Amino acid sequence: MTAITPNHPSSAARALPCFPSRQTLLTAAMGFSAALLAVPGYAAPEAQRGALEIGAISIEDNAINPDDATQQLGYTVRGSASSTGLTLTPRQTPQSVTTITSQQMEDRGITNIEQALETTPGVSAAKYELGGRTEFRARGYTISNWKVDGLQTVGESGFSGSGNAMNMDMYERIDIVRGANGLLGGTGDPSATVNLIRKRPGRDFGGSAYLTYGSWDKTRLGADLNLPLSEDGRLRSRFVVTQQQANSFRDNQSDRARAALANVEFDLTDSTTLGAGYQYEYAKYVGSGWGANVPIWYADGSKTHLSRSTNVVPSWSFSDYETHTTFGSLAHRFDNNWALDFKLAQSKTESEGNRALAKVNASGGGRYGGYWNQDGSGAILNSFYSSNDTTQQSGQVDLSGPFQLFGRTHQAMFGYNDSRTVSWSPQYTCTLFSNAGEKNLGTGCQLRAQANGPTAGPVIDNWHNGVDDDFYIDVAKTGRHGKMVTRQQGLYAATRLSITEPLSLILGVRTSDYHTRNVSAAGARTSQTESGVVTPYVGAIYDLNDTYSLYASYTDVFTPQASETSSGNRVEPIVGQSYESGIKGEWFDGRLNASAAYFRTKQDNKAVTDGDNLTPTGAQAYTAGSGTETDGIDIELAGALTENWNIYGGYTYLHFRRLDSDGRSDPSHLFKASTTYRLHGPLERVTLGTGVSAQSNIRALSSPAGAPTAGVSNGSTDVNWSGYAIWNAMAKYDINDDTDVSLNVTNLFDKTYYTRYGFYAGAIYGDPRSMSVTLRTQF
Repeated sequence: MTAITPNHPSSAARALPCFPSRQTLLTAAMGFSAALLAVPGYAAPEAQRGALEIGAISIEDNAINPDDATQQLGYTVRGSASSTGLTLTPRQTPQSVTTITSQQMEDRGITNIEQALETTPGVSAAKYELGGRTEFRARGYTISNWKVDGLQTVGESGFSGSGNAMNMDMYERIDIVRGANGLLGGTGDPSATVNLIRKRPGRDFGGSAYLTYGSWDKTRLGADLNLPLSEDGRLRSRFVVTQQQANSFRDNQSDRARAALANVEFDLTDSTTLGAGYQYEYAKYVGSGWGANVPIWYADGSKTHLSRSTNVVPSWSFSDYETHTTFGSLAHRFDNNWALDFKLAQSKTESEGNRALAKVNASGGGRYGGYWNQDGSGAILNSFYSSNDTTQQSGQVDLSGPFQLFGRTHQAMFGYNDSRTVSWSPQYTCTLFSNAGEKNLGTGCQLRAQANGPTAGPVIDNWHNGVDDDFYIDVAKTGRHGKMVTRQQGLYAATRLSITEPLSLILGVRTSDYHTRNVSAAGARTSQTESGVVTPYVGAIYDLNDTYSLYASYTDVFTPQASETSSGNRVEPIVGQSYESGIKGEWFDGRLNASAAYFRTKQDNKAVTDGDNLTPTGAQAYTAGSGTETDGIDIELAGALTENWNIYGGYTYLHFRRLDSDGRSDPSHLFKASTTYRLHGPLERVTLGTGVSAQSNIRALSSPAGAPTAGVSNGSTDVNWSGYAIWNAMAKYDINDDTDVSLNVTNLFDKTYYTRYGFYAGAIYGDPRSMSVTLRTQF
């Protein structure tokens, strides 16, 4: 069973390729550097080409099994369909595609989607609060396209998305396609698409289990069982369960999570497979807040420099997320090598948050208050209660295969996908109980730092001592609710034409329909429809030789917007384009892949605030902005340098050619790398590893509140979000061929840094140094 066997070669049986020497690696690196300046017709010197050739390989270790359905090869993959719908090798894919494999997740101790994307080259993250909104960004834009097994899902890490509960024990790998993915998605930003590949059953019996204990009493355990239900494996199943609980370095904060997967497949015939399954994911965060939890400035305008443990929240502040997913599939392979794949899924995410925090907020008249005084006074409790039920139904059918034309073999793919999302937001009325008496907060269920009025937050006696225990909010439903229904449909087709031996051309087109209907709790109705939106895709790959390929691609996207203008109309849809060109290299039969790309992206009509203008319903009005345009460079390397040496990393340079937003959250320079090395001789059971994530400083904006004067701010302030480098380390010892113990250390040098800086004059500290020990076994 390939999916849950050891990721590292065992000492008992290794029929592995003969990896090259250090001299050969240096030659390969020099060859790749030369290829960056190559033009069509380039050919590496004979000595170099010969050094990189490897002969026939007998593979017994499951970590590099070419028949593995997950396509994983240690720290890289043999192929992926996440970019174009056509299964292509990394070198033959005309876009930047990063894969976080199961071995990477095990080596780094990755257990949730946030940790996975933190290791992904070209992706940055910025939190808005703890246990709530985390914005993942690529190429200057927010990532808004999330998929599981290619099907659209509500994966945002926000107040109502499922991202906060995504548990990586349920998934085999993650593909991140940087740039627009308009052919398969239609809508979205020209940033990236995240596609999680769910674990599937294999034909052979086997399993694994692990137990982790770490800093702040973190305890996590998990089990993964592959169970054939018939003697020949035609009926097979896979069961995964996991559970975690942990405290935190922050005051009043803890979390717990659990998840389960049951996946069953049945071979109706030798060519037809039917699949069905159920998945459950849950996460709860106690001590989560509403906004950045540490103020940057005191009321007198001086910097705070507070302890990383500071978290002025009440004990009842929490957020939780629960997702139930049912899914099914039908796959048929025709005799002519064509394939029909049909997939569907329904997920229901229930979220609830009773968030409260001492922070800066609006105090009326365009001013902002609630700044803390150094003597413990000045802090005001802000609170926000909400819940949301979101149901998403997604389906997709694809027909793909080879065809002959003009004496050459080509590929084609045709498909249709459809998703319908229904989101319910109940209306609540809330009452605040405190020493000052009872206060009705009305239907907004919000407390802000206003000087007076029903939503004025209570003053905290002394923030040094935390939030007074007698603050309590009682919540009751009014019986009303808001409802939003969104429907997206698309027909698409793509073909990979083998024009000549070295030149391949990928042509694709999609036509999309989009409709959304919104009814507020007060009964106000709005809707928007976009029909027949055409999205082209063009890609070209030119093989310089057996190692290097030049490529270029173009696609665009559109995104309808919910924001309203001062007249009550929706702001016109966002339109965007994504261009990319570069060179890719592949060595050691695909076990090592590298790429260097230049990209350019554009996004027009993004809604921006329309000054002090309001909509007819009294909300903030928006207008279409002039847009954002970025360009930059992506460099990435992933795979095995030798039999015992894995490496993974990348560098991104991002340049804003045009920016109309209030500040930015993207570093100009972003570098991420990790590596593991298995020792030789008497220490061959030991594997050591290290990694780093580094980004340059960001000239950001503290918005909408900035530095105060006499405890009040009248607007934004320019701030410097300092750059940082966070180092990690790991060590692993194989007790025997089936059991190992590993130590992971994050933030090895205990660097103090921020994962948000400037949101409502606040900041969020990154995690200090932490350690965890994991005992893992398989059978």
